[in-house]
Amino acid sequence: MKNISVFFTLVLLFLGASYQSSAYLCGTPSLSAESGSLHGANTIQPLPPADLTIPALPTAPALPIGIERTFFAPDFRSMQQYTVSAVLRGVGRFCYIFVEEAEWNTRVTAETVQSIVRAFDATTPANPQRGIYPTLVDLFGVPPDIDGNGKVILLLLNIRDTGDANRYIAGFFNPADQNLGVLRNPGFRGFPIRSNEADMLYIDTQPLNPNSEMAHNVVAHELQHLIHWRHDPHEATWVDEGCAGYASFLCGYPVQEHVAAFEKTPSVSLITWPETEADSLPYYGAAFLWILYLHEQHGGIGTVAEIVQNRGTSLTGVADALASKGVTEKISDIFISWKLANYLSEYRAVRLSLMPYRWYRSYPSGTQDGKLRNFSADYIGFEEAGGLTLGFSSDSATSSAAHTIEFHRTGDVHVREIKLSNGNSGAVVLPDTVIEAILVPSLQAETINAETRSTNYQYSATRGAHITFIATALPNPVHPRYWDIIARSSESLVGLTPTVTLARLDNATERIHREAQAMYQVVQDSQDNHLYRFSFLLEPEIVPESIVYQISLDSRIVDTGSLTE
Repeated sequence: MKNISVFFTLVLLFLGASYQSSAYLCGTPSLSAESGSLHGANTIQPLPPADLTIPALPTAPALPIGIERTFFAPDFRSMQQYTVSAVLRGVGRFCYIFVEEAEWNTRVTAETVQSIVRAFDATTPANPQRGIYPTLVDLFGVPPDIDGNGKVILLLLNIRDTGDANRYIAGFFNPADQNLGVLRNPGFRGFPIRSNEADMLYIDTQPLNPNSEMAHNVVAHELQHLIHWRHDPHEATWVDEGCAGYASFLCGYPVQEHVAAFEKTPSVSLITWPETEADSLPYYGAAFLWILYLHEQHGGIGTVAEIVQNRGTSLTGVADALASKGVTEKISDIFISWKLANYLSEYRAVRLSLMPYRWYRSYPSGTQDGKLRNFSADYIGFEEAGGLTLGFSSDSATSSAAHTIEFHRTGDVHVREIKLSNGNSGAVVLPDTVIEAILVPSLQAETINAETRSTNYQYSATRGAHITFIATALPNPVHPRYWDIIARSSESLVGLTPTVTLARLDNATERIHREAQAMYQVVQDSQDNHLYRFSFLLEPEIVPESIVYQISLDSRIVDTGSLTE
């Protein structure tokens, strides 16, 4: 792998860099397999030739400055195509720069074009001696060359979208252009799609400033999509977008606004993509951070290059790429490490500050409900957390996990897993030295159609010493030798299970009759009482008056009594 040192230079740059705004949207997901499917032979159907055809062009290097060409572009408002009249305004070693005629000498000038050519061919913030194209090609491989001219066409145009300056499509790669002729695509409401039959990227001119470094950022992002298409045209959107953000990052362009969106909404699912682009900003951040984490923890740039070039899709492709690099950990286990690393900001190249979706400052919290999509995590904060008992339970039998991140007065930070029982519940008691704690539940099910999985969970926070019980012992009315111990707790015990220990009194000596055994919860009654029950057989030779019981919760005795009390 050539010029790997570029990345480490970049890391040092980013550690001290102040980020510029980069909260742009990529239009490629709207044109991809998961959003109306321009990907895949099953959805692209060649149609008979139409009257409107693409003019033939001479091959490079004969293409002269000033030649005119009509391109077909998608209108993201109507999801239909329209034509764009453009003129070739710049030629680089690796690119042709076409500019929409209406944008020339208004938003785009000769200086604009030359700046983009330099960025594409020769120089990036990460390495002043290497441009976007050689940087990404060295790492990920060459792009396709369907038009045989050896260059990538960059079309600078005013992309037709919602026109919202805060949520605009800054660029895209259209997979339809990698096919021939006229196509039909459901994402375009059944209307015919005419391919430009070219290796091309579309770069916005309004509101994106084409004279800015942000425009070069978008070019790097979209070039990754073109390269990724050649190796894996069916790749899942979240992987493709994560690699595209990583490509911009490698070239030294900022991705902080996408990361900032994830910091504010860290509970999004890693492996899904929203139906509307307006909701997608935190998903860009999540996908980028996942790819960056794999780079930093599992094999470097070579791992990401293998993900781009691997023909597997989504989790399968990532797992195959990691296995090819000798990584033996399961994806689900890596995800658990990643969810914790995000809150602890355990990256070399970025700084994170995640925002928990809820904070607690007084207790008990009561029983609280949550829901997780697959490969997502929640972050729930607790202040003045010393001595708290955190309880957790989940509907998912095998794929849930819950951890606590504990911040101590000493400055130490400890991470603990909440061990889940067969009933998929568990609890931890926080040391008195904990001043703040974060509960991090997650779901990570590596199954077919993993993106459709979800689970419900419950949690609670209590001061263990404040939980009290009222208990009584009753003989079973049907089987007199059976006894039931019924206990009512003062609070819901999410993740906690009271236990009963039986002792026998013999000549004023007390000895264990039965070791501690778990009670089970009875359905809450109409007064919302939390009832627990323990049933046992009393042998005929033992008189009830000799048996005493002890109810414990987290090794603390909460009630005692005798059968005949």
